[in-house]
Amino acid sequence: MTDHERVTVTCAAGKITGRSDGEIARFHSIPYSVIPGPFEDARRLPREQLSLIDATVHRPDTVALSVVAPAGARELADLPVVVYIHGGRFEYGTHGDRRADGAPNARDGIVTVHVGYRVKLEGFARFHDDEPNHYRGIDDCQLGLEWVQRNIEAFGGDPTNVTLVGQSAGATVALWLARRDHYRGAFRRIIAMSPCFPRQSFEQRKGSLRMVLGKPVTRVSLSRLAAEKPEVLARAYDRFRTIHGLDMALGPAGFDGAELTELPILLTSTRDEHYDMPAGRAVDAKGLGPAMVRLLARRMGVRGSVASYLRSVLELDPERPMGRLIGDSANRRWVSQAAEEAPGPVWLAEFVAGPRPALHCAEIPHLFGLAPEAQTDAGRELFVGFVRGNAPDWAAHDPATGRKTQVLNIANNDVILMEDTLKMVREAFSPAR
Repeated sequence: MTDHERVTVTCAAGKITGRSDGEIARFHSIPYSVIPGPFEDARRLPREQLSLIDATVHRPDTVALSVVAPAGARELADLPVVVYIHGGRFEYGTHGDRRADGAPNARDGIVTVHVGYRVKLEGFARFHDDEPNHYRGIDDCQLGLEWVQRNIEAFGGDPTNVTLVGQSAGATVALWLARRDHYRGAFRRIIAMSPCFPRQSFEQRKGSLRMVLGKPVTRVSLSRLAAEKPEVLARAYDRFRTIHGLDMALGPAGFDGAELTELPILLTSTRDEHYDMPAGRAVDAKGLGPAMVRLLARRMGVRGSVASYLRSVLELDPERPMGRLIGDSANRRWVSQAAEEAPGPVWLAEFVAGPRPALHCAEIPHLFGLAPEAQTDAGRELFVGFVRGNAPDWAAHDPATGRKTQVLNIANNDVILMEDTLKMVREAFSPAR
């Protein structure tokens, strides 16, 4: 029943009440799992626990999901579904990320689900009895996808037409869920925006965490700290992530694109990514960029010729070599590797911003229709078309026949097709194993 303020949907999970303004219906912070403890695997939420669900208020501190749909959308409407996984270095973020709000999607007849998951050590520390390649934060998202399969029809969505969309850490999660050992058929295609895998596994960094904790890195030990001294655990994590400050401290490691299921993938990056991070900007402002690139390139993943990479960087942007290395190391190398190795069709898109740098996250409002010029935004048109099942209108990436990239200028909406925009990155960074 609907009264232009409250709307109730009945689905397998129970009766879920959200709010509607007559055009868009929002359902906030819907629980989708049972988490027995912060470092325990989540379980599917029994239906009998969810007969009545109040989804009228956003609860950002919960592991939950949100749904945004056209008001009045009914079962069998078969609307495309976007499942969005937020970024945040595997350390922060919420299922209420307003930068990717689902209202424009709803106006275009698309249902949007934002899935929250556990971050930091709760989501990405690994223990001796964990299965290989298993991370609780990613398993949380798997359960969220299962919830979508069981319930999204009641919101007007088509469970057979789901696009998994992630940005930064969320793109990393999306690609991990597409591995053959994780894929369960819950989505048909992926949009991965600036993925960011750590260069080392948790096992390789476990010693540094043990050092800052002063305790064993076990499920029992961390659970006790979380319950009795959460401030101690928080401070220890801050020290741990500082030690690994040139990289993501946590996250799934050992990416191999050949392990992906054969799905269509739209891979995107921004031209400048983390170009403007304070540390890199300070180094470059002092004229120390070239020296620091020579010093840190190997530590940051460059396996080819450092001299050749530095020459290419200086030709592109002589004022900001360290800024370039940070963005290439954190994101653009993974975009390149995924494009080279994925077994299914892959399309590459790169965002620039005219004379200004196109920084990490700059593309989100354009793809989600939240930029001021969204009605004529080429990025938005690309996003909506792909979600509806339409292949992009340029050739898929193919190392044998051509590495085409559509370059979208978010400053003036110009679009040009370019050849091999990630060549410099591909030649410098060898695949991580």
